[in-house]
Amino acid sequence: MRKKAFILICLSILGFYGCKQEQKIDIKIMSYNIRHGEGMDTILDLSRAAKIIESQAPDLCGLQEMDNFCLRSDSIGQTSYLAQKTLMKGTFGKFMNFQGGEYGMATLSAKPLISTKVLQLPDAKYEPRSSIVHEVQIAEGCIIAFANVHFEWISEKEGSTIRLNQAKALIEYLDKLNRAIIITGDFNCTPDSPTMHYFAEQGFVFLKKGDDHLSFQGKDKSEIDHVIYRNFGDVKFKKKSILLLEEPVASDHRPLIAEVEVSF
Repeated sequence: MRKKAFILICLSILGFYGCKQEQKIDIKIMSYNIRHGEGMDTILDLSRAAKIIESQAPDLCGLQEMDNFCLRSDSIGQTSYLAQKTLMKGTFGKFMNFQGGEYGMATLSAKPLISTKVLQLPDAKYEPRSSIVHEVQIAEGCIIAFANVHFEWISEKEGSTIRLNQAKALIEYLDKLNRAIIITGDFNCTPDSPTMHYFAEQGFVFLKKGDDHLSFQGKDKSEIDHVIYRNFGDVKFKKKSILLLEEPVASDHRPLIAEVEVSF
């Protein structure tokens, strides 16, 4: 009997340590439409955006309205500049040629990147659109997909249809990755729009900002910058906090900061 009991205890111990133990990590997500560094005071000063990003120290940052060697922004590579100032890895995603350089978006990452895809999105009317999609190793044994978006900006029904088609193209690509996903950026649509309803239908969770939710601070203030996520397999997200920073000068958008707990 003693021998049998000893064997059972040993098997229980081996089973306990043999099973995968759930791990948790917190990550900070940032989204910021920097308006190519031109502030509400019409002054071009990219260092203001750099200081804001550096002060927040995000793990992953989606940036919109980025210039790459364009005349209007002193012909500098804005992605490289911000990556250097924040000590992060920068990735530029081109929309189109513009003023002797390129116009588009960028991501900054403090985590190792496993893959990168600049995904062309359909139906843009005046400016081509892309999404930067990374597979990111946020911890040992945990890789997620991170997508930065800047959907079509035109209004009315036509703009709504275009944004929805762009969202569908993005999800078609993301579904193939079989990863838990975080999407952030300038969606150019409000939470009650058809595009955001589509994301909800696809299993995404919208991180509600609360009463202080107006991210665009131009003439017609609105809530168009968002963070959404979708779990997959053992990787699950949980909102810890989300806020819009009070930065009334550096851009016509406010920086969006979200802290998310990841269990895996």
